Amino acid sequence: MQYSQVEQSLTQTSVLRDILARLSSDDLTRAGQLIGRTAEFDSSVSGLTANRPAEWRWSFSKAPASIEAEVLDSGGRVVARPAVTADAGGNLRWNGVLADGSRAPDGAYVLRLIARSADGTALSPTLTSLGQVQDVVSREGELWAGLGSVALPLAKLVRISA
Repeated sequence: MQYSQVEQSLTQTSVLRDILARLSSDDLTRAGQLIGRTAEFDSSVSGLTANRPAEWRWSFSKAPASIEAEVLDSGGRVVARPAVTADAGGNLRWNGVLADGSRAPDGAYVLRLIARSADGTALSPTLTSLGQVQDVVSREGELWAGLGSVALPLAKLVRISA
C-alpha cells in the first residue's frame, strides 16, 4: 500500500511540473507581445543606449519648492546634474551628455531626486523609468524585459504604451 502511495505522489509531482512548465511557456509567449513597445517600470533604473536616452517620470504628493536631479552610474557615482522644474510631476530624458561635453557609455543609470517643500521638509517622489522592450527572458521562473542596456523584472511593470 505504501509503495502505491509513493508512486502516486511521484506521478502527481511530474504532472504538476509539466503544468508549471506550460504555464511558464505561456507567460513568456504572452510577454513577447511587449517587444517593440514602450514600458514603464516602478524603478529608478533606466537604460541609456546610442539610439535611446535614459528616461524617467516622477510625481510628488504636493509640488516641491525646490528639486535637484542627479544621474548616477552603476558604481553610484554622480555623472550628471540635469536641470528639472519644481513641479508635482515631471519627466526627464537624459541623452547621456556629461558636464564636460562627452557622452556617457551605454548602460544602466539611476535617477535620484532631492526635493524639499517650502518649509524645508524632504519630499519623496514616486519614480518610474521608461524604455522600449527589445526582448523578454525568463530567469529562475521570473520574467524580465530587456530594454537595451538594462533588464527589469516584469513584476515591476506599471504601464505599456505603443
